Amino acid sequence: MKKIMMTLAAVLCCAMTTTVNAQNEEEEALKELEAKTKLADKNPTNGKMQYEAATACISDALGEKKNYDRALTYANRAFKIAQEHPAPQDTLKGLSCYALMMIYMGKQSWDNAFDFMEMTVDAFQEELGRFDPVTNGTKLLYGYMMMSANPFRGFPLIQDAFLDNELAPQDKRIDNMPQVGIVQELALEMLIAAHTRQYYHGVPRIYVDCQPYYIVQTSDWNIERPLVGWMVPNMLRSEAENDAYEGDPTIVCDENFQFKVVSKEEKKKYSMNFNFKHFLKKPRHIEVEDCSAGIIFPQPANYDKLLTKFREFKNSIK
Repeated sequence: MKKIMMTLAAVLCCAMTTTVNAQNEEEEALKELEAKTKLADKNPTNGKMQYEAATACISDALGEKKNYDRALTYANRAFKIAQEHPAPQDTLKGLSCYALMMIYMGKQSWDNAFDFMEMTVDAFQEELGRFDPVTNGTKLLYGYMMMSANPFRGFPLIQDAFLDNELAPQDKRIDNMPQVGIVQELALEMLIAAHTRQYYHGVPRIYVDCQPYYIVQTSDWNIERPLVGWMVPNMLRSEAENDAYEGDPTIVCDENFQFKVVSKEEKKKYSMNFNFKHFLKKPRHIEVEDCSAGIIFPQPANYDKLLTKFREFKNSIK
């Protein structure tokens, strides 16, 4: 019993010490906050002081006394000063974007936070260079932070971080990048999941003699599965392996739900053929050639009908 009481006393003592330390840290943070904001107010054209005042307002040591609105005022001042100077000034643009990102994260304004994550990366790239480890480390971290909410925004940053680190001069590389390779793989899995949701009811459309047909089955895929990874097995096999591979028969249907098994000799006619052009004189438009392949997303009722008709046809040819 005595041992238990002594242990309990030690726990209570530890808790009291932690509370006292937290109070001391909060008091110090409040003092620093007042000092930093006074300096910033006296020197409104000093971008670094505005940045330091902003970060002081949201110091972790402040706990519930963080003031995001006040921080926003100083961070916006720092950002404005950085924008007014075309030449990089001690990474002020990158740091002010970072402060704005942290503020919007604290306010749970995620779209704004993600905007400033990307702007932080762009600013560091402008100020320090594409291959600087600060730029690449920031890309990696912010890309991963974005992934669970928006993989389509986060994944390109992660890919760029790994690619640019590989292309960087030896003295600029993050030396243990392979150790965090799992980040790239996890991000890829999240991206695949997002694509699966996006293309769940997608159907490939091709043209033969400018007549539309829908591919409902290939040797490795059919419309009972999402349109993700449907061409990967074919791409992984060599040409000789593909020539020897049988798999499932290719099935197409026209707009009247007339299904057809494509023979081996006809396959080339029913292959994906997509051609497009982009001209500088018309940058906001992609010129897609007539009768080019594409992906359609039928209305749910039409998709269900297509799926039912496909199953009926498949059973009829067994």
